[in-house]
Amino acid sequence: MNTDLKLRPIHHQKDDSSDAHLFFGLLAYWVVNTIRYRLKQSGMMHYWAEIVRIMSTQKAITTEATNALGEIVYLRQCSEPTKTVADIYERLKYKKTPFRKIRIDKICSTQ
Repeated sequence: MNTDLKLRPIHHQKDDSSDAHLFFGLLAYWVVNTIRYRLKQSGMMHYWAEIVRIMSTQKAITTEATNALGEIVYLRQCSEPTKTVADIYERLKYKKTPFRKIRIDKICSTQ
């Protein structure tokens, strides 16, 4: 796990914290290996660090604004994927954008 996830031993004072740390470490390891396995099945033999580097070119952007009623409105959208990112999504059978434009707000809560 140390090579792909860069996990290191962390000593917690409470058992629940240690259990949670171990659980999330194993869950992350399982997700990484599942993604790499599916990519290898489709012919892509990249290391995890290379996959992360490629996928980091797509960004999620959150914009904050105030509407006429003085309420804060958040708009979250995803950038267009590059050809390489789109290829990885296609090989994994995922959508090319993780989510469409999302508005996180109360548009007119007082009307």
